[in-house]
Amino acid sequence: MAQRSALRLLAAMSMKDMLRNRLTGLAPMFLFAWLVLIYGVLSFMLSEAASDPATHPLRAALPSILVTGIAGIAFMVTTVPLVSMRERGLLRLFGTTPLRRPIFLLAQLPSRLALIALEVGFIVTLVVVAGFVGDHNNYWRLLGTLIIGTAMLFACAMLLASRSSNTESTHQSMTILVMGVFVFSGTFLPPGTLPAFTEIFTNAIPTTWFAAAISADLTGAAPFLPVLALWVMMLAVTVIAGVLAVRRFEWDHEEAVTHTPPRGQKSAMKEMVS
Repeated sequence: MAQRSALRLLAAMSMKDMLRNRLTGLAPMFLFAWLVLIYGVLSFMLSEAASDPATHPLRAALPSILVTGIAGIAFMVTTVPLVSMRERGLLRLFGTTPLRRPIFLLAQLPSRLALIALEVGFIVTLVVVAGFVGDHNNYWRLLGTLIIGTAMLFACAMLLASRSSNTESTHQSMTILVMGVFVFSGTFLPPGTLPAFTEIFTNAIPTTWFAAAISADLTGAAPFLPVLALWVMMLAVTVIAGVLAVRRFEWDHEEAVTHTPPRGQKSAMKEMVS
């Protein structure tokens, strides 16, 4: 019961902190809306390409836009605030309590998942209103892909936040990372436009697996691997990154130094005890 109440209180605190820091909290949402607007205008300008579902710019870009939006919430709205809390010493205060690391990390998710639900709802509504719906749409499988892919991105985000202590450099690197997710997700650099060896590289990126799995049920594009295989690969990354994030997470960047005395000090302590 104590852990559950702590989870609720921390989740509420996390939501207030996210709303208070509007630059970090809303920047990924603006990026998401900006990408939708750009490709919407592009579709209007390229009316001939938009007349064919196979070459419609907005339809082809939707999976990458959605993955980029989710990645922005995971890395910019989750990783950066956690690093900021460590830099300001707030995590050190949590470390003095019986609070377990997994509970604290889980408490960061509810408010972020609410933002992701808004993005997903908008994309699905856009698909229906724009008439992109067809026999390829399998919304139950799409839901499974979104759950697994979102879990993977948050596990990676927690891992990146586990020991970082510089907010400015983390914010810059996370921004570059999110833009890289969009570039290598298959829309900005569509398959077939680059040499084969570069496609091998991009297909090895987990976010590309996420975008490819979404494409199968959102736009009808054939993924480079079966969706089930992409699920297994994303689940493997989720488990590995999640376990490492929990084990490596530090309340303070000096925690390892504080709680790991030098070897000579350890032997001296043993002698004193004996």
